[in-house]
Amino acid sequence: MKANILSMGQLLEKGYDIHMKNRCLYLRDDRGSLIARVSMSSNSMFLLNIHHDAPKCLKACFDHQSWLWHLRLGHLNFGGLKLLSTKNMVKGLPSIDQPDQLREACLVGKQHRHSFPKESISRAKAPLELIHTDVCGPIDPASLGKNRYFLLFIDDYSRKTWVYFLKQKSEVFSTFKRFKALVEKQSGYQIKAMRSDRGGEFISKEFKAFCEENGIRRPLTIPYSPQQNGVVERKNRSIVNMTRSMLKSKNFPKEFWAEAVECAVYLSNRSPTRSVWNHTPQEAWIGYKPSVPHLKVFGSIAYVHVPDQQRKKLDDKSEKFIFIGYSQESKGYKLYSPVDKKMKVSRDMTFDENSSWEWTDRDKEQYVFYPIDTGRKEVKEDPIEPVTPSSPVSPIQSSPSSSSVDSPIKTGPQGKRSLEEIYDDLN
Repeated sequence: MKANILSMGQLLEKGYDIHMKNRCLYLRDDRGSLIARVSMSSNSMFLLNIHHDAPKCLKACFDHQSWLWHLRLGHLNFGGLKLLSTKNMVKGLPSIDQPDQLREACLVGKQHRHSFPKESISRAKAPLELIHTDVCGPIDPASLGKNRYFLLFIDDYSRKTWVYFLKQKSEVFSTFKRFKALVEKQSGYQIKAMRSDRGGEFISKEFKAFCEENGIRRPLTIPYSPQQNGVVERKNRSIVNMTRSMLKSKNFPKEFWAEAVECAVYLSNRSPTRSVWNHTPQEAWIGYKPSVPHLKVFGSIAYVHVPDQQRKKLDDKSEKFIFIGYSQESKGYKLYSPVDKKMKVSRDMTFDENSSWEWTDRDKEQYVFYPIDTGRKEVKEDPIEPVTPSSPVSPIQSSPSSSSVDSPIKTGPQGKRSLEEIYDDLN
């Protein structure tokens, strides 16, 4: 056969919703966000074209402004994008339409999702009244900075998230003291409580003594009950999903996971959440709407201008870098050069968001190219991500693949394969 057979039963088992009406099939994820609309062919088949060639897919996406912003915001679903736009939750975001194709990077990055119980109605009434925290890792291989863990802190009131990278779990206590000094100085409030699991890094004697001295309550979860720390567990899951999609979309080596995680947290703070309705976490924390016109697609090519004083007459006027995030210290972009393995921060550059770095065989010997593995046990939780508004979603047309429309498929199924096997073939 020239095409794979996609089992509706397996889609339903994975939590997807299938609806057929007026000779069209509508495929939605477990939160009701429309993934694809497929018209029935002349031989009563539904031909779904999954774009797995990243450069071609990106080129097609950039012809549509909504897809461009989907990528700039870390593969945020279109329900969330539309909510950001219609509710004017950020400055500089244009009107958002519905998607017109299916992106494999999003499927690979966010494939497994499970139901999770509703949140507790008890919420903090002021900043820093309650902080949620957790460590994710060890992650293999180590990041470019030789880190193997990332540590999240989430303010329950605003749902603003901070991330720190660690080489060892023993760094958690010193990192918390740095975080405490930062956020208390920024907000004028003091941390009153911090919820975590019972990992050794959180229940050491020095950690306990420090919290007692500073009047910080420590509500700890029951052993083997990660759902009691659901806010940060879901955020961990959401950030890892975004990281997978961002790395996959631009064919990044796995060693760039920390840069992708940091960028994902930055974008997550500027994305809608059900917990702070009609506001982004960033606005809930700082008190005004964040601006987004500066956002670029993670992994894009950036051409940095070289001043006349730093080059000879025949040298190139610009250097080629990869965009890997936003500087927290200055209003600039973080860039990386695979040629000399150096990072820099710059504002004087031109972006080519449609392009990706062409990794050589030598590069691939130095880096590891395969999906990220956090080393964490699977938690049956659904990440808090923006949901599609209750208003009807405009249908979208999925373009059939050229190999599928040349002639009708007349033969029956020749075997059954799982979704995982099909996705593996696409890589």
